[in-house]
This record gives sequence, structure tokens and C-alpha cells, in this order.
Amino acid sequence: MIENNYPRILIFGLSFNNSTGGGITLSNLFKGWPKDKIAVAATGDGLFNVTTDICNTYYQLGKEEHKWVFPFNFIQKSYPSGLRLINSEKEVQINSKKGIRHYLVNKLFYPLLRNIGIYHCVSKFVLLQTLKDWLANYQPEFIYFLVSSRESILFALALRYYLQIPAAIHMMDDWPTTISTKGLFRDYWKKQIEQEFRSLLDSMTLHLSISTAMAEEYELRYNKKFIAFHNPIEIKNWLPYRKTKFDINVEYVKVLYSGRIGIGIKESLFEFARAIDKINNDTIKIRLHIQSPGIDKDILERLEKYDCVIINPIVEYSNLPKILSHADILLIANDFDKQGRDFLKFSMPTKASEYMISGTPILVYSPKESVVSNFFTQNECGYCIENQSIESIRSAIYFLIYDCEFREKISRNAIRIAKLRFNADDVRKEFRELIFNCYLKSKTSKLN
Repeated sequence: MIENNYPRILIFGLSFNNSTGGGITLSNLFKGWPKDKIAVAATGDGLFNVTTDICNTYYQLGKEEHKWVFPFNFIQKSYPSGLRLINSEKEVQINSKKGIRHYLVNKLFYPLLRNIGIYHCVSKFVLLQTLKDWLANYQPEFIYFLVSSRESILFALALRYYLQIPAAIHMMDDWPTTISTKGLFRDYWKKQIEQEFRSLLDSMTLHLSISTAMAEEYELRYNKKFIAFHNPIEIKNWLPYRKTKFDINVEYVKVLYSGRIGIGIKESLFEFARAIDKINNDTIKIRLHIQSPGIDKDILERLEKYDCVIINPIVEYSNLPKILSHADILLIANDFDKQGRDFLKFSMPTKASEYMISGTPILVYSPKESVVSNFFTQNECGYCIENQSIESIRSAIYFLIYDCEFREKISRNAIRIAKLRFNADDVRKEFRELIFNCYLKSKTSKLN
């Protein structure tokens, strides 16, 4: 592909960053795209920890585009609209306890709106002149959508029809299943959002998913062909740090969980910590290290109650290969309740490919029907606990600690599969060719 022929792409719904799974996946997929041909449009609260190594053009959807109905417009934080100047190459968010406003909005205000059945209609995005002027100046030729709410679905539809250019949607979690499960009018909103989401899918040129299982499920559910793209990895940046020694000192066994904590990943971590605290005695000491940005106050306080838990400081993404390889066991944990099962059933966590290439043995605590559990079981590249049980966790930890031969086996398998399936050079080439071919096809049809 000749660089001058790259289409000018507009990304809606997510920013490039090194602190969230979506931001990391986005960065690894678009790395190498010409900077003058890539731009992001996102809300102010979505533009945090932004990196500029891939993209330095960010349009903030602020008070002119993001409207809240009275009286909720007085409660929501107001952001200016327009191009946002990113002051530093990398901004790092620390694990600090968030203020009272964050608690009131996220723990009381939003749940209240959901319970009384008006959450999906109190705000919307609108296409006003400031945004139209910027779009006319930038002249995007392809749109890449990441949506997860009703207002983002409707705005994506508006953008698609206003610009009349080819577009792709990338699904990273099965949020359509869980978007309306609580509160008054939940059945009404589920049906309404389902119709609007299907309309959006009908308008897309390209449909992408985060896993092959999700692609298969969505083809049956929505009658659309989805193509799977998971987080690719720079092999050359990870292999020098891969684990080569598998001895474990039982006086300090380091289990590491790296990644977000929130919907679908919360209670499983508490269960794991509880199991470790029951194991620890005079002869074996296990520590559960948590490497996660922006942990909510209530979750942080619950984690800190466990003797085994250590909250790691936030580090640059470039340091992650060394950190993962220095652990004894890497943990993937998904919740077993209905919301967690539904939300993450078809998701492959961003950290999965990173864990695998590190060579550190992987322990998966996730329901049997989940994609991540099936993947690691079928490929024999991790040890899976598929039932919700403290005793099962304890047995799995003992097994991994004392069976060095098995740890080496799953390590070798993980590295081999990571090289084969998640090599960034190969994945990016396929990703770019798909977008480029859609763009060329669109241009050709217009000429005809």
C-alpha cells in the first residue's frame, strides 16, 4: 500500500491510549497509519490518558454536540467543543481515590436513571455547525466506529448518513446483551435499542469483532459477516523479556492480574484473593499483584482488605513485557454472575495475547462457555478453572506451583500461538487491506 493512498480515517467512540484494553488494541491496529490521515472524535470524559504517537488530532465532542435534557444538564460536567490540544506525549492516570462528584454521578446518578427507566433518553449527540465545519476541513474518507450506548448508536447513524462514506464497526464486548437488563421499561428499551443497533449494522460497510466466536455468534444473530481482530503484539518488543526460568520460590509466589477492573471483572478477583489468603501459611506465601489504572474507590477498598493483595504503581506500557515475565503466574479472571457471563462471553481480553507472548504460565478463572476459557483449554496454553469455587482456585494454584513441567508446556504453547495468531505485522497488514479495499470499492462505485 502506498502511503499517499491511505484514506483519511475518522474514529468515533474511543481514543488512543495505553491504559485501557480498547485504547491499546486501537493503538496496535492503527500503528503506522499516516498521522495526517487519522483523527478521533470522542467525548471529553473519553479523552483521558491520550497518547499522540499514533494520532494527534482529537475533536472533543463537548457541550455543543453532547446535549442533556433539563434538569440533568446542570448536573453533568461541561466540556468545550472543538479540537483538543494534547499537552504531553503520554499522560498517565494513577490509582487515586476519586472525588465525591465521581461517586455521586457513577454510583448514584446513573443507577437512578437506569432504575426509573430514562437513562437511554436523557442525553444525545447532535451534528451542529462547529463539528460540520471541522469535518469539512478534515474531509474523512472512512469511519471506524466503537459504540456501546444508545446515544452513540444514534450519533453513529447520523454521522454515517451525513458523511456518506464507507464505515466499519468494531465490537469488543457483547454489550447489546446487557445494555437494558434493569429498571422500568427495560423490555421497551431492549427492543428499541436492538432495532437501532440493527439499523446501524445495516449501514456499515465492514463488520469487525474481537474474537472468532463473537464473529460466529453475530453472524447468526444479526445475519452479518463479522471478521475477528484481536489485540496484535509487537513480537520483537516482547520476546527479549519472555520467561525462560520456571523455578518458583514458595516463600514468595507472585500472581499478577493486569488490566481493567469493572463490569464482568470484579467479584472473581475478590474470590481469588480470598482463596489465596486461605492458602498462605508458614511454608507458602502467595501475593496477588494488581496492575490496573484508575481503580474505583469501593473496589480498591475491598481489595485492600485482603492480606495477599498488593496494588502495583502505574507504569508506562513499554515496561509491561518485563513486568509480566517477572511474575510466576498471570491471572485472567471473569465474573460468574449473569451480567458478567453475558457481557464477556464472546470477548477475548486485550491482555490475553500479551500474557501469552510473555511466556509466564497463565491461570484462567472464567465460566466454561466463555471464549477465553475455550481458547486456552483448546490450545493448551493455560490452566482453566471453569467452576466458581474457592476450593478449585486453591487446587489450581497448588497444581501450577508444584508442576514445573506443566508450566513450561503451557508457556511454550502460548508463545507459539501468540507468534502465529497475534503477530502485529501480519494482523495490521490484513486490517489495513480490509479497510483499503472497502475504501477503493466505494470510490469505484461512485465513479461508475
